[in-house]
Amino acid sequence: MIALLAAALALPAWSAEISSAAVGDPHELVSTPAETGAGLAALTVYPEQLTYDVSWGLVSVGRATLGVRELVDFNGVPAYHVVSEARSNAFCDAFHKVRDLNESWIDARDLASLGYYKKLREGNFFRDEWVLYSRSSGTFLSKKINRDGSYEWSGGTVPAGVHDVLSSLYFVRSRPLEPGMEVVVDVNTKRTWPLVIKVLGRDTVKTKAGKFDCLVVEPFMREDGIFIQKGRKLQIWLTNDKRRIPVLMRVEVFFGHISARLTKML
Repeated sequence: MIALLAAALALPAWSAEISSAAVGDPHELVSTPAETGAGLAALTVYPEQLTYDVSWGLVSVGRATLGVRELVDFNGVPAYHVVSEARSNAFCDAFHKVRDLNESWIDARDLASLGYYKKLREGNFFRDEWVLYSRSSGTFLSKKINRDGSYEWSGGTVPAGVHDVLSSLYFVRSRPLEPGMEVVVDVNTKRTWPLVIKVLGRDTVKTKAGKFDCLVVEPFMREDGIFIQKGRKLQIWLTNDKRRIPVLMRVEVFFGHISARLTKML
């Protein structure tokens, strides 16, 4: 934590003030693509585009994608732009239509989060919300847009090197992992809480994308997740190599389990 604090103090100030008067949407802070160069933290795979079949038990219910599309300039800071989308198929649309979009802008210098945006439509569930993190002041600003178009602002302090729920996945993928290990990450979802990731062991997984030797990790999440909102237990199978590709994600819910299984990777 001391090392993270020292690194944060060495970072330059944001080029634009983070305030409700100055920022209406995180996308306004994205400008021309940034150039790769010395001093940038490498992701395990970049660029990356992963496609998943999503199933409820043995029944296919939709498709999900996860990827790092580009390196952009995000308010004066080089950032990896991560996008996750989930979409139910025609069968599932009849009783529980899902159209989810999650985006994260990850500081390319240390893989901490600069901002997070989500637009969720799951049956009757509605959520439009974003959050920005100021590295210079150690604060966050969040805006929640209601179904009727009204909105609410919130803010507070955050620790150095804070993550959102999407950037935390890429940060964990960048770490050395071994069975029995635990990785703790500070995650902010309008309040900051420790996300504990336990490496449970090894397993072999076969999908349409191939057969993979994997490490099984379990994040103990107490807030909104990546593809689903409410679950009892989430486990992720990461390839046991330097790429740490998530080839299988499985969450237990009150009516069974939902799985996202890799079908294609680019």
